[in-house]
Amino acid sequence: MYHIILNPVSGKKKALKNLRVVERLFSERGVAYEVHRSQAVRDAEVIARRLTEQGEREIIVLGGDGTLHEVLNGLVDPAVCTLGLIPSGTGNDFAEKLGVPKDAEKATLAILDGVAKPVDYLEVGGVRSMNVAGMGIDVDVLERCQRGKMKGKLKYLFSLIRSLFAYKGYSVEIETEGRTEKRDVLIAAACNGSQFGGGISICPTADITDGKINVVIVDCIGGAWKIIKAFIWLMKGKVLQYPLTTHFLCDKVRFTPKNPCTVQLDGELYQDLTFEAKICQGLKFFR
Repeated sequence: MYHIILNPVSGKKKALKNLRVVERLFSERGVAYEVHRSQAVRDAEVIARRLTEQGEREIIVLGGDGTLHEVLNGLVDPAVCTLGLIPSGTGNDFAEKLGVPKDAEKATLAILDGVAKPVDYLEVGGVRSMNVAGMGIDVDVLERCQRGKMKGKLKYLFSLIRSLFAYKGYSVEIETEGRTEKRDVLIAAACNGSQFGGGISICPTADITDGKINVVIVDCIGGAWKIIKAFIWLMKGKVLQYPLTTHFLCDKVRFTPKNPCTVQLDGELYQDLTFEAKICQGLKFFR
């Protein structure tokens, strides 16, 4: 039986509209399913944990990146689970990398007719992350979004503009494969997927099946103009070509900021999390 974990408020209630499509197709095929609705933050995680503790293995996420993040962290053992995804959020960044159609009917048929294939994920300080984890100006933008009263993508745009002029950079020690160096960073990211923030391409070359973390470090040197210039490269999807960007692959990486700071995992904010990232394998996705 398929278990559908639904975030009813995801994507301005787009998830509820998509649920009707999923239920119709499942009913037409005579496929057994059960819908579980999250009611609050972290509820999807609790539901996923309860289901997998009971031995359920096939779970469909009907929501966005945040709902997927919660479900991933609720799985008792990802190595024995298979996930399906019906993109229903605002950004749907990991769905883009996964190659899942945005159309609910096509995404559902990809589950019903597709093949489950292995996909990597990250673990950062004991918390799982499906897409991108990091610290820097992206976190500053997210924090401003949370404090602001605006809604939708305009909220993100105004928060971004404010961050571009106010952000001063983090001093971070980066440790990987026996090497340690200190950098002042605009962004320090550990990537499994390619994009974040609703389509901003942080690492176009990332491969979700290669068993490697793509580390992207963008130095914060100079004033507001240099930061804006770096963001222009980022918005064009060419940040890896930016002269102040360092990109490498590894199995593990640790970021230690000089001062305590907030980090983001799949767009979810965490305080006091030790940023020690490793790559994990074994989880499967219908695609």
